[in-house]
Amino acid sequence: MKIRVLIVSLMFLSISACAPKPTPLPEPTDDMIGTLTVQMAAVMMTQTAAAYSPTPPPTETFTPTPDVTLAPTKDASKNIITVVNYTGCYRGPGPSYPLQSYINVPKKVELLGIGNVPGWYVINGPYFYTPCWVAAADVQIDPDVDLTRFPVMTPGP
Repeated sequence: MKIRVLIVSLMFLSISACAPKPTPLPEPTDDMIGTLTVQMAAVMMTQTAAAYSPTPPPTETFTPTPDVTLAPTKDASKNIITVVNYTGCYRGPGPSYPLQSYINVPKKVELLGIGNVPGWYVINGPYFYTPCWVAAADVQIDPDVDLTRFPVMTPGP
């Protein structure tokens, strides 16, 4: 019996020695890894998008309500206006008063008051920093500026 076991063992070894050896798998390249990664991501995204949702879609339609437009509030802290035309800045309302300076455009200036003569504003002169008068036609006032908070001013001596 020992001889039979020995013969069977030798036959098994000789048969396995004659069998072709398996060829090793090629090493994956960077392109293969990237391709497999993109393919796997695409499958995962498709599966997520097609996932079953137990929540049924809404059956009601949404009707938007009209927006309520509120009137803008005036900003009490704003006092800057813009001179939009090359103009003179006078010591009173108009060229009959001494000229203090000309103002180049565009120039942002500080509003000090409303002139007692319609169509004139009193500003802080941008060059000498003293009050002077400019025509309303030569300035642009932001709609947020609250003109009611400014005093009505008369020219000085």
